[in-house]
Amino acid sequence: MSMEILTPMNKVERVTRKIAPATFVAVPGIWAVLGTTGILTNVATAVNALVNKLIIGNASSSVYESHDVEVGRIATMESHGIRIKVSSTGYSAATPVAGDRLVVSSAAGTEGLLMPSDEAAAGTYEIVGRIEEVLTGYIIFRTLSPTYITV
Repeated sequence: MSMEILTPMNKVERVTRKIAPATFVAVPGIWAVLGTTGILTNVATAVNALVNKLIIGNASSSVYESHDVEVGRIATMESHGIRIKVSSTGYSAATPVAGDRLVVSSAAGTEGLLMPSDEAAAGTYEIVGRIEEVLTGYIIFRTLSPTYITV
């Protein structure tokens, strides 16, 4: 999977969160669920989480990131207004459209991927971004705060 953060980040936007390394499978570009105890878990089938975090670290990205995972932590990107380019393996829309609001999928086979939806109005999903551009095999989206969205 290919993910590229297009907006320069500062260190306060890179947060390491606690995980269970033996069972955590999310990789850069995949989203995870922030639980009530502050621990990240994989997105579960048919469980729509209202707090999701974008994974940007993994065990093989660098010595520092590898150490994070060995001690039970992984890096996430936590900021609003960040532009991100992600390959088609990072979203589950058959035909993405510029302007679509994005949520984290919990459908079987696409857990942790982005999908277009306006279902946040019913409190079903957290809107995490909006598509800015659709390119061949990629989308560019900007992260959003659900508090910025008025339905």
